[in-house]
Amino acid sequence: MDNSKEKKNVTENNTENNTSETADVKRWKRFFASTFSMIAILLLGAAGLVIWIDPFFHYHAPFDGISYVLEDERYQNDGIARHFDYELLIIGTSMCENFRTSQAEELFGMKAVKTPFAGGYFKEISDAEGRALSYNPDIKIVIRSLDQGFAWLDKDKENEIVADAKFLYDDNYFNDLPYIFNHKVLFYYLPETIKRSMDKVPADNFDDYARFAEDRPLGKDVLLARMYHPADPEWQPPYTEEDVELLKENINQNFMKNPADYPDVQFYYFFPPYSVASWYENYYAPCKFNKYMMTFRTMTDMLLEYDNVHIFSFFDETDITGNLDNYSDVAHYSGEVNDQMLQWMAEGSHEITKENKDEYWDMIDEIYRNYDYESMYE
Repeated sequence: MDNSKEKKNVTENNTENNTSETADVKRWKRFFASTFSMIAILLLGAAGLVIWIDPFFHYHAPFDGISYVLEDERYQNDGIARHFDYELLIIGTSMCENFRTSQAEELFGMKAVKTPFAGGYFKEISDAEGRALSYNPDIKIVIRSLDQGFAWLDKDKENEIVADAKFLYDDNYFNDLPYIFNHKVLFYYLPETIKRSMDKVPADNFDDYARFAEDRPLGKDVLLARMYHPADPEWQPPYTEEDVELLKENINQNFMKNPADYPDVQFYYFFPPYSVASWYENYYAPCKFNKYMMTFRTMTDMLLEYDNVHIFSFFDETDITGNLDNYSDVAHYSGEVNDQMLQWMAEGSHEITKENKDEYWDMIDEIYRNYDYESMYE
């Protein structure tokens, strides 16, 4: 009899324990389900907000009344090229960052945007130029820098130390998670854009986008402090036929394709007016002068095969290149120099043509081969 009671008590206790365990399991399941649901709602809400505001313009053009922040070139440039309304595109390296689109619009009489790629090699910028042309059939003029320092790289070489945002350069929305759930997008771009919009702060403009003119100190002393000072010219082996073929392949792929594919678009390509200090540091002292003079001539000869290509060079303006107060380092010049270049290009001044190209490069050879580089230190 006692054994029967004990068995009954044990059974009842087990039943109570099982019931308690079942209730605990249900509570934990409800907790995890509600937690995951909350996380999913938050993630979907964040994703929806990113897609709606779209700070990188990946999905749509900017909305009126939204104060967009412009400061990440490689993440925002493709969206700008894809969704903005414009007829003139300024593109290139940091040599283009100080251009003001408001001035370009005034000079050329058409809406302009600026999409620079600081440190961009020829392929990266050529691909971006090509995408912009494919996106926007209204483009009439492209202004782009001819940075001869990258001319001797392999035609497919890209700068490995810059940000890689190629997942934003296609129409595959399945690879957009690095954008939609990006820490900087969620915790900087979105709150900053919302706050600025609520405070009625105007959206950033293309005059200021990527512009560094007011942020970097200029001057001879600044430049010389940042410059490498070769003691004496050092002999270098002359360029080879293989070198020339590498150069031609680079130019053919990364500069000639777009003018050929878009004959109704006018391409304004310009050689940036690097300082005489750059000529000394990079060409004269390393005994690469002949190599780079050949580079200038070859690039000019190849690009002038197309009637819709206009080449500009300002190396003959020694009042600019010889005045080191115009520069923050051997290559980067002031915003006033960018303004002057735009003015000259709009006027058709300093254009190299089939008729004057040999005379022009002979003159540049004479100027910089015989320049008094010691005067930089006076």
